[in-house]
Amino acid sequence: MNFFSRAFIGCLLVSVSHSIMAIELGDAQIPASIKESYKTRELEPVSCINNVTAFMDKVAALPPPQDNFINKNSRLTTKRIPNNAPTHLLASCYIELENYEKSLSLLMPLLKNPSESPDEIRTLNLIASEIPEPERPQLSNETLINMMQHSLQVMADNKKTNYANLPEIVNLTVTKLALETHQYQLANESLGKVKQSLKNSKKTELLAWLAYYYGHYYDQINQQQLAVSNFQTANAMADQLQLIKLNSLIKASLSNLYQQKHRYKRAMDFASQRVELLLPTENYVQQADSLLKFAILKRQNKEFNQSLIYLFNAMELVEKKHKTLLAYIYLELGRTYASMPYDMDKNTDLAQKYLQNARYHFKKLNRLEQQTETILLLAQLNIRSQDTGLAILQLENVLTLAKDKFPELRVKAFEMLALSYELSGDHQQANFHFKNFHSLQNAIKEKLFALQQLKINEQFQLIEQTQQQIQLETKNNELLLKNNRFKNIAYVAALLLILALLILLGIFRRNKKLVALELTTRKRLQLHPRSKLPSHQVQVQENELQYQGTPLFYALVNIPFLNNLNGTKGLFNAEKIEAALGQALTTHFYQRTQITQVRDNQLLFISEQEQYEEAKQFALEIESFFKFFADSYSLEGDIACGVVAFPFLNNVSRAIAPERMLNLTSLALYGACQMRDQLNTNTWLELYAIEKIQPAFFDGDLWILGQAGIDKGIVKQKSSHPGTTISWPELNR
Repeated sequence: MNFFSRAFIGCLLVSVSHSIMAIELGDAQIPASIKESYKTRELEPVSCINNVTAFMDKVAALPPPQDNFINKNSRLTTKRIPNNAPTHLLASCYIELENYEKSLSLLMPLLKNPSESPDEIRTLNLIASEIPEPERPQLSNETLINMMQHSLQVMADNKKTNYANLPEIVNLTVTKLALETHQYQLANESLGKVKQSLKNSKKTELLAWLAYYYGHYYDQINQQQLAVSNFQTANAMADQLQLIKLNSLIKASLSNLYQQKHRYKRAMDFASQRVELLLPTENYVQQADSLLKFAILKRQNKEFNQSLIYLFNAMELVEKKHKTLLAYIYLELGRTYASMPYDMDKNTDLAQKYLQNARYHFKKLNRLEQQTETILLLAQLNIRSQDTGLAILQLENVLTLAKDKFPELRVKAFEMLALSYELSGDHQQANFHFKNFHSLQNAIKEKLFALQQLKINEQFQLIEQTQQQIQLETKNNELLLKNNRFKNIAYVAALLLILALLILLGIFRRNKKLVALELTTRKRLQLHPRSKLPSHQVQVQENELQYQGTPLFYALVNIPFLNNLNGTKGLFNAEKIEAALGQALTTHFYQRTQITQVRDNQLLFISEQEQYEEAKQFALEIESFFKFFADSYSLEGDIACGVVAFPFLNNVSRAIAPERMLNLTSLALYGACQMRDQLNTNTWLELYAIEKIQPAFFDGDLWILGQAGIDKGIVKQKSSHPGTTISWPELNR
């Protein structure tokens, strides 16, 4: 199954089930009218923003409620407590699109110091867990850790208030912030509290997040085996619970872990899984981010052309929507072109073009580190091109911008300045900058050594404890399993003795009902709900498209009057017309042609070639049928028909499997639709391959390769209107 097929099936799965949760909002009281937006915010953040904004506008338009309510009998005054859950949800949706500025503008007015009520703690947790530190300069990780520690103490002291899962959620967020600030002991203590709290718990979602953070903890202290084990545990639980966000984070973490080990193929495997996971969603920011990370791995694995393809796909997603990601994509495009070992002059020019774009955007976004890194790469290209004068100016600019903030970039700048001056013959300046390079490099190594010692100390303190704990837990689990096994055997034996007769009688009746239900369900799923025509997707999934050795014509037909039939005819009349269409098709093409429904407005006709002398006759008969049917119901009868013969390659009949033909017919239909839009009449277009083509040419996505074949002249066209210009999307990139 290829990449896009897996993504398509993933899309179907996502559309069927939305059991998606995340822990950052805890057990907030979400209003019923926006609960669906809460469930699908990771999948459809833009829709979530629109729905929640509309809801909040309606609430704001209502007359303000009385702040105080006086009970005459009890003489008690109660103050109305606002529900900030919609604001939290709206901020969470903006976070999904990495619009941190907007989310902070919503959350900061709600943030209290100290945060003590459940609503206040959720605000604090949402900021700490979801917004990166560089995006909230007014709130450092240390500040947030102190605030959250206070909130944890308040929750521990206040036994009367129901905080639900908030203590566990806040402790997980403290773990995240502690790891970012290298406070490994605090991270371990927080994880231990959550683990103890969830002991014997059935809250599997929190257990999955706990395993995820344990994976990061072990990765930070260089215990990669334990890190991978915990990530895999979290991954299995996230898959089972369909936790899209957690699943994406785990796959990104595993990919990064293997990337650091330079095991790029393993890293690409998890990065590819993340792309497939996010592809069916409408979260274009996460899709672009996953494509960007995948492209970087492709480049590191020397697959430069593949890397460029994924980068341009990512750019297409965010080009007019997300300037920050676009700047990063420009940066990686420049880096990729600069890394390509062939066509050096051309690729150097392209690298400079994209790096200049990246520099412009980073400067506009006030991203100083990335702007500095971009200038450093431009200087590197100028050194390669022997333009040392311009490179020196750029490197001096890097030192000015970086100052004391980015030592890694400064050390690279000193090294490159030394090289530039050496190439230009100024050995005194080269020696000066080389000394600066060595001095700063040693300072960085000392800091890294201190951090490494901190990690080693943490390992020495925890490895023995962790191993003993794992051994005790393993033995305890083995004893519990044995005990439970004996108990279960005893219970099952007793139940079998008591219920044997009832089970035997019930099995027969149940099986009979299940068989009937299965037959009914199969029939319902195999047919389109209105036209009652067979579903093409079901045929593909059940592997019904097998080549029987008989030459066929495939015709994919677009019927415009089905696009807005409900709007033009009304719901009930539309249903009658579609049912009549299905019946008329079945009657008219009886036993001669197999007809399946691909989409609501697309039908696939498959006929043996012996029924028609050429594809033109097949297309004209289809046009004639729809013209008659449309006239009968006062509908616009113009259709577009894309036709392809099967086998597509006569010399190697089995090179293209029947289930892949839909891509070729879709390509033919694309051209036919263009002609119909230009000429406002019925159109058909046939694609056919010339003789003796190498079948390896079509090993891949037929939508792309078919257009490449048209460009090379090995795929020919016949149409109802020869000479009409057709613009193929892949050829116009």
